Amino acid sequence: MIGTITAMVAVTAVAAPVSAAAAPAAPYTALTVDGNPLSWWHQGSRVYDQAGGAAFTVTPGAGDELTFRAEQAGDAWTFRMAPPSGETWTVGTTYELTAVNPAEDFAFIDVAHNGATCDEAPGYLSVSEATREAGTERLTSFAAFYVISCGSSRHDLFGEIRWNSTVGYAAAGTDTMSHNFGDRTVGGAAASRTITVRSMGSDPVEYGTAGFDTPGAYSITADTCSGTTRAAGETCTVTVSVQPTKLGGEWTFLRLPDNTVIGERLVQLGVNGVDPRTVTVAPASLAFGDQYIAETGGTQSVTVTGTGDTPITFGAATIGGTDAASFGVKADTCKGATLAKNQTCRVDVVAKAAGGGARSATLQLPNDSLTNPRTVPLTLNGVVGARGTYYPLTPVRIMDTRTGNGAPKAKLGPNGTVNLQVTGRGGVPPAGVGAVVLNVTVAEPTASSYLTVYPAGQARPTASSLNFGKGWIRSNSVTVAVGAGGRVAITNYAGSTHAIVDVVGYYASDNTPIISGVGVGGQLQPVVPLRLFDSRSDWGSKLPAGNQVRLAVNYGPDANWRMRAVVVNITAVSPSASGFLTAWNGEWPEPTTSTVNYGAGSVTPNLAVVPIRHCTDCPWGVDLPTFGVYTHKDTHVIVDIVGFIDDGSLANGLRFDPKTPTRIVDSRIGQGLPTNPGPAVIGTVTAPGSVVADNTRALALNVTAVSPTASTYLKLWPNGITGIDQPDVSNLNAAAGQTVANAAVTLIGPTDRFNVYNHSGTTGVVADVVGTYWLYPGTASGSAGQGVSGDTSRSPYRLGDLPTPDKVRK
Repeated sequence: MIGTITAMVAVTAVAAPVSAAAAPAAPYTALTVDGNPLSWWHQGSRVYDQAGGAAFTVTPGAGDELTFRAEQAGDAWTFRMAPPSGETWTVGTTYELTAVNPAEDFAFIDVAHNGATCDEAPGYLSVSEATREAGTERLTSFAAFYVISCGSSRHDLFGEIRWNSTVGYAAAGTDTMSHNFGDRTVGGAAASRTITVRSMGSDPVEYGTAGFDTPGAYSITADTCSGTTRAAGETCTVTVSVQPTKLGGEWTFLRLPDNTVIGERLVQLGVNGVDPRTVTVAPASLAFGDQYIAETGGTQSVTVTGTGDTPITFGAATIGGTDAASFGVKADTCKGATLAKNQTCRVDVVAKAAGGGARSATLQLPNDSLTNPRTVPLTLNGVVGARGTYYPLTPVRIMDTRTGNGAPKAKLGPNGTVNLQVTGRGGVPPAGVGAVVLNVTVAEPTASSYLTVYPAGQARPTASSLNFGKGWIRSNSVTVAVGAGGRVAITNYAGSTHAIVDVVGYYASDNTPIISGVGVGGQLQPVVPLRLFDSRSDWGSKLPAGNQVRLAVNYGPDANWRMRAVVVNITAVSPSASGFLTAWNGEWPEPTTSTVNYGAGSVTPNLAVVPIRHCTDCPWGVDLPTFGVYTHKDTHVIVDIVGFIDDGSLANGLRFDPKTPTRIVDSRIGQGLPTNPGPAVIGTVTAPGSVVADNTRALALNVTAVSPTASTYLKLWPNGITGIDQPDVSNLNAAAGQTVANAAVTLIGPTDRFNVYNHSGTTGVVADVVGTYWLYPGTASGSAGQGVSGDTSRSPYRLGDLPTPDKVRK
């Protein structure tokens, strides 16, 4: 059926047909066919003439219709042509074509190649000769050139038709329509191919200048065609060379302009650039799966094997990409290695998720091949872990040398040491504990001295945990790393003293709490230091013996309901007699432990991490976190808040990294501070790089005032954090001539500095770092997709409106 594809046959010419040595003589009966190299139907050049052995069948019909058939060596083309309806062929006219039937303004053409036809429009036919027989008016000669499409957006066929014609024609062909140079070494020797071009028509062929669509790796190294005119049967050559400069396939067309209907000879050229320095990398990618954030995780390896004929040399492996910080190179035997065929090297990659969620990067293996670097995709999923989080406990006494609990029933003598088992006791789990928070008390000391609490199995550091005078009863909060066997060492410097230890919480060293089902602990949320309660100004009277003061805090609904404990400095002022304060969640009965041990008339502070509750019997209801402070004897009570412990999900929480106590300030010898600060003097301390890291945000300290010349107090606050000025609260109170210590937590500024203020007189100041608080990437600002809640700014929480403290008798 005209206009319908009945079969599809693609015929590729690889060599030009033999032409007569001399040009064909008039009258000419011939057919030339040039196929577009991109055509699906036909490619290459063909010439059908009598000199080449072609047989022709030409049938003129009514209305100038002409059927023209050319057959040569079993290859046949049939053209049916007719002028526009009601017209005859007019010499010098170019007709637009239709493939259906002759129509007004459109000539008709139908082309069949070995029986296969296609839609021949759009296209055109240009008539240069048409003679007719007198009387019948049937055609007796015909000459035209055609350009037709075959169901595509391009022109597929070009050529000349001659029947008994006096009009000459130009035709040409190449000995190949494409050449693939195959695999060639990049930078290696050039390869060449000579292409022969033959003139095959009646008229000479005029050639223009040969060139490439995109030269790239190709060049013309010899050319006898460009700018020449070749008679029928004559040949010329173009020699093409290729020398790849890059890996992979590179394709182009050699184009030689001419005066044929198609207007040029086209030869497609291809080459594949290869490198003899090749390797295999196995596996092709590393997927680490779930990995705990900010922890050294699993290790996986890639093996590199030489596969090429030329050795390949590698440099040092690196990690690149958006999340490069989530991976590291642990071992690299490829660095500096030269691998011959079948030789191997290995790179070990360790995961360390820098944040939550999907993380990806690439292992980069630099080398001297053209594929430099070789890359291996890396992926992991960061999940929240427990390391460094805090687990508050109901205070439990785990050592008392007065009763033989946890240690021999005897005082600690000079340089006497007790190795106290802390794991597996008092609610502290047997494993996965990095540090414990203790309240350490001395009783009945025979001389002024100090205790040092440190990890068991280590040398005693130059640091003090609790300083006291002869006959004192004194306590201090001590955070200490757990040493060998889950124990901590307690050493007394001079004289003899009883020691009492209560455990109030612990920090996780790994993810054991998650694995055991306890879950993630809390993180420290620093706050702007503020006084919660001062019985002297709030009540004008002391807290009576046997009573507790219930206190509420308010940092907004989200923080209030995610709070697990408060970090407070509790001070007993002017007690009526020796006794103690106990801080806990305020629910009766109070624990049989103490938080602050005081003497009559003294000013005695202690830092405490106190669990909270949402109480149903408080005047302010369940919405505000609440805790209580109980007193044994009548005393004024001051409570200052410096932070709180969340449930591990609030933004920008800090986690704890315990350290063996390290002295960073001793003003007596000019360490940390140049001299002992005088009255109203502010000194600035820079934390040394040996104790802080880039992600350190706060320090856990034991601060000591040494022999002040007047009763005084010390304040600590960060240097250089906007919005945090000198607070109205103190960290340590000391009487003239006393040497006393108190635990403190202080933020450090962007240059790792904090300020120390001395109120009165002149005093020595000593500060020991017992641990650091670091910003956890899993809940840092920007990690909201990981379940992070609350204020994501870097500003510390500020206290909201508070209810009146509530006095409750036991």
